[in-house]
Amino acid sequence: MSGSDCGRIFIWNKWTGEVVNMLVADSHVVNCIQPHPTSFVLASSGIDYNVKLWEPVSQDPCSLDDLDEIVERNEVMLRENRDTITLPPTFILWILAYLQRRRRRVQREEIYSSDSD
Repeated sequence: MSGSDCGRIFIWNKWTGEVVNMLVADSHVVNCIQPHPTSFVLASSGIDYNVKLWEPVSQDPCSLDDLDEIVERNEVMLRENRDTITLPPTFILWILAYLQRRRRRVQREEIYSSDSD
């Protein structure tokens, strides 16, 4: 099994590597997939704060008609974003707060040094 930046879970045949099932699990990214150790339950989560629980209930086989198109889109997205770093919003806010504190410290130092002249 694997999660994807397209919001899907891909379930692979262990021996052939062929995709045998595909689930739409998130509207953005699936970061984590964890099967239950003894039951037929799967937990998935993405970049939101939700954990989704899955269990097999449908008798209908899944449709993999658009699998090739989805894989191609994922490959294009990977090539386009290869040099991109994604940072969590909390980290970006921490950096901005740090830069603001540093800027204020430099301004205070400039004021004190100009007063002493």
